[in-house]
Amino acid sequence: MNRIDVWLRTGAALGAMTLAAGLWGCAQSPAGAGPAAQDLALAPDAARCAGLVGARIDGGRVESAERVAPGATIATGETAGAKVSTALCRVRLRLNPVADSDIRVEVWLPDTWNHKLFALGGAGFDGGLNPGGGALLGKATAQGYASVATDVGHAPVANAVSWAHGKPQAVIDFGHRGNHVAAVAAKQLIGAYYGRPAKHAYFLGCSNGGRDGVMEASRYPDDYDGVIAGAPARRYLEIVTQLISYSRISSEVPTLSSKLNLVHGAVMAKCDGLDGVKDGILENPLACKFDPVELQCKGADSAACLTSAEVDGFRRIYGGLRLKSGERVIGGPVVGSEGVPGNWGAWILSPIGAMAGQEIYRWMVFDDPNWKVETFDLDRDYPVAKARIGATINADEPDLRAFAKRGGKLIMYQGWADPAITPLETINYLQAVRETSPQAASQVRLFMVPGMMHCAGGPGANVFDMQPALEAWVEKGQAPERVVATEAGGGDPPASRPLCAWPKTAHYNGAGSTRDAANFTCKAPA
Repeated sequence: MNRIDVWLRTGAALGAMTLAAGLWGCAQSPAGAGPAAQDLALAPDAARCAGLVGARIDGGRVESAERVAPGATIATGETAGAKVSTALCRVRLRLNPVADSDIRVEVWLPDTWNHKLFALGGAGFDGGLNPGGGALLGKATAQGYASVATDVGHAPVANAVSWAHGKPQAVIDFGHRGNHVAAVAAKQLIGAYYGRPAKHAYFLGCSNGGRDGVMEASRYPDDYDGVIAGAPARRYLEIVTQLISYSRISSEVPTLSSKLNLVHGAVMAKCDGLDGVKDGILENPLACKFDPVELQCKGADSAACLTSAEVDGFRRIYGGLRLKSGERVIGGPVVGSEGVPGNWGAWILSPIGAMAGQEIYRWMVFDDPNWKVETFDLDRDYPVAKARIGATINADEPDLRAFAKRGGKLIMYQGWADPAITPLETINYLQAVRETSPQAASQVRLFMVPGMMHCAGGPGANVFDMQPALEAWVEKGQAPERVVATEAGGGDPPASRPLCAWPKTAHYNGAGSTRDAANFTCKAPA
């Protein structure tokens, strides 16, 4: 499976891998057919679960409800193959909020409930309702959460968006409506099954799932009390447009891939020690002032220098995508990300990325099965795409005042070495929120993760769990300033490092092991 397939099919699972192994409003009763909520609450578990079948939910109905025993494997449906470790009622819904909208949802209701709702975001071009998502639902229910995932209106299809052909409502379901109606339905089911509403509702997603989370907070502020949005693909249209651009740069300067280690070595030699310790990872790449021209050949091309074409290629990538007018469409990756194995090679210097862009433009923008990426013209096609689908699929809105007013909390995390969701885009969103509303800004935190690639992986300490921090913030008012991350497979005990609430970054205190987070302090920029 190539890296783009991973993004398209299992981005939600990648996001959850970033979390530690442990994990990581009012509900309304269904209206119309089906037993009343108070009757279900008094019935035996098996009858209470079966009694949900046929219940009408806002925009749809319950198609099936089955008891699942601890240790069982889900046999049918979108989450087939997922293992369950606690007794629960697995509910499958079909929602049709408007004509030509067909959304599948699963809600897992554990016998031992912690009075909270957990929701899972999507991945790539899809929602989170798939076998990988089922595994995460199983982990969440094992910890007592009533859990929900949705296909946002279409079955997962690797590397394809043909489901959008002739179906503008399907694009809206994917863009934002699917996760919203799933939240409403899950809360209604919880009220019906347990006879009481959830005390708190939480949402988790990375990549497209991170976009889902930001979209929920900004467009549907009443759905969730707390959101974790990892590497949020907020500007989805611009991201896939940039993937097309990357592919063209790689085609024009095919030797860039052979010079990645040369550039990376120069970056590290210049900037690795800025945080007080040389460990092959940049704590804050923005503090590194590196220009590829520093490596330009003085004579003939060699493995130890860059040709003028290569200098230009690297500059175009780092500098981000721009229109002919010079207006920037989206920022590029940061220095220090180029040498991580399987990173630029998969996302930037590969023709595969252009196919993701082709899918969006072919089906969502032009809805023309014959459209090919080779015909793409940035200055001609991007403005058309932005006008047609930008407001539907992009989570650009920085006004989070409604979310903040009801006490909502948003935690974002972003890998510094992510070549797909470029770090500056996430930082820029935080800044936009702060400029829009100081009140909302106080209820948003961003944690930058040194060395981490897209949602997970890469060198350094990048295994962490934001869920306890989010719940302490929502339920106890304890705003997170520091979250400890550990290094996967990094020894016994594994190396640890603090992740700091941006713009603070971790700095070595000068004494003690550099493998221990206790010896690092989160400091604001000078």
